[in-house]
Amino acid sequence: MLLGVRNGNRLTRDYNKNGLSLTLRPPFVPMTARAFGLVCAGLAALLLVAVAVPSSPAQLEIYPDLTRLPVGEQIRYSVFQLQDGERKPVKNYSLRSNDPAIVRVVDKWRLSAVSPGTAEVLIHSDVGKRVLSVDVSPEARPEMPATHHSQVDRLVGEELLFVGHANQDGYDHTAVAKPGIDRLVRDFKARGHPVIYFVSEDYPFWYTDDRQPDLAIVSEGQEHEILVDAERIVFTGGDFMFCTPRNAQMTLHGMLKAANRERINFVFPADAIWAVDIFAPGRFRPYPAPMALLAHLMSGHPTHEDRYEQVVVPFLERLLEEFPVTGYPAVAPGPPLAELVEGWTVDVAIDNEFTRRYRSGDPNKVIRFDFPSI
Repeated sequence: MLLGVRNGNRLTRDYNKNGLSLTLRPPFVPMTARAFGLVCAGLAALLLVAVAVPSSPAQLEIYPDLTRLPVGEQIRYSVFQLQDGERKPVKNYSLRSNDPAIVRVVDKWRLSAVSPGTAEVLIHSDVGKRVLSVDVSPEARPEMPATHHSQVDRLVGEELLFVGHANQDGYDHTAVAKPGIDRLVRDFKARGHPVIYFVSEDYPFWYTDDRQPDLAIVSEGQEHEILVDAERIVFTGGDFMFCTPRNAQMTLHGMLKAANRERINFVFPADAIWAVDIFAPGRFRPYPAPMALLAHLMSGHPTHEDRYEQVVVPFLERLLEEFPVTGYPAVAPGPPLAELVEGWTVDVAIDNEFTRRYRSGDPNKVIRFDFPSI
């Protein structure tokens, strides 16, 4: 049910579905599934960026390795030039379809599957070109309406599932986190708890089986200033060291500022969060190498103590002390998160087998971070 509530000079909408209570600021603009996908702004700032084009005569590489699309879907390819043994992104290129009635060029980066059939798409730049054969299958995926994060005031629920950057044309181009995310989406829906997707307009190929969240929120780097009121929030998607902690710290900032809870529980399932594979010991495999699960990062250390020190502590340092992560967005809500966290007890649990007190404070004001393997 939608209820219009006049608040000062603006009209808000209160929405209640599946145990989720939220307040939207107008305009509430539906967007089709073609508008989605997720980009990790922190990764884009620090790692290889977006799209590139192959060079001639060097081997051309295109990610994701996905050329069969359902009707109505959009995709953004990242194309790399292999030169002197190194993959280099090429940003300036053009797209041209030989049959726009089947595959249409949306803009400089994106393609849209219009109708069943096969079309050839030419990717052209000064350093090379490549032709892709794109098959469009007749089945259509359900549309997924979305709202920009600036239009959402409040999310309320006993337990919430947040899914961020579950898009195959972004960094997780092999969809390593998909099985874990799909499992949790099914579980939350079966138990009647709300599911929230954080999507992007730039990278539109969303990979979860489910296309009907309780709410889809447009946020390029999972930044937001939404007041979240929940006993337990489960964060999934990625990247573990960039956009996931940004979402968590923005959520935590709003909860602490509201000062209406003395117990906060954030959960980070190891089988449903992906990360660029540069954090495991002795490994440095930046994009476009496949992403690694948080479970993989954990397994690189033999004991829970090592996992706590080498994986969890750096994550919490970034979440609690680097606000906002990588300086994005440029203007962060005040006051600084470090001031709001001051005086709180911060506890950590890994698989409920290992617990550590990350920070001591008021025993009646506790933030708990859980890292379950399943």
